Amino acid sequence: MIALATPAEDRDVTIARLLSVGGELVLGAHCPGCGASGLGVCAGCRTAIAVRPVAVAGLPPGLPAVVAGGRYDGELRRLLLAAKERDALGAVPVLAERLAVALARLLLDRPELAAGGLLIVPVPTARAAAAERGLDLTLALARLAARRLRGTGLDVRASAGLRQVRRPADQADLGREGRLANLAGAFTAGRLPPGELLLVDDIVTTGATLVEAVRALRAAGREPFAVATVAATTRRITPS
Repeated sequence: MIALATPAEDRDVTIARLLSVGGELVLGAHCPGCGASGLGVCAGCRTAIAVRPVAVAGLPPGLPAVVAGGRYDGELRRLLLAAKERDALGAVPVLAERLAVALARLLLDRPELAAGGLLIVPVPTARAAAAERGLDLTLALARLAARRLRGTGLDVRASAGLRQVRRPADQADLGREGRLANLAGAFTAGRLPPGELLLVDDIVTTGATLVEAVRALRAAGREPFAVATVAATTRRITPS
């Protein structure tokens, strides 16, 4: 027997189609991951990035455990680049979900920490980049991830406790040692609320940015027990 759609379901399908087609014709809307017509991230891209989180290895010594929500390739890479470079703000909630998954994986290893308050602190976005996008991306990701975890009953808050005190040079052509030197002293930590602290960022490559962020937090007397990122470059991950 073929199940017939209810009037409400017909209406929902019609609205969804209208938004998809209308968004393409009027707004030029498309999925920031694959380019398919429609508003926001398509179902296919959402499914493609819904993977197990990965532990990140090969980073500089002195960092706490680092877990990423996925590999920096395919749809996840395209969504991150769209959010960072093309102002695809519709991708931010989907990316924040991957960050929340990475945070949840870390808490599974240390469940006792979830009994108290948790504080998520993002690596600071450069002021010029935040002004250009109209959004502090890492702070937005941290806040949305915290909200997602609060929905599970956890006491989680996000705080912009780090800030950039000088602008580093472009790091595109620098290796790890060059990035470490370039970032040294770039961040400072202000007064942070109490709670077990988790550091978060959008992507980890060499780990130099995380090293500087952890240094600034330790200088302020706060020790992050772990780091979570949305994605990690593929050469630095291990199964989680």
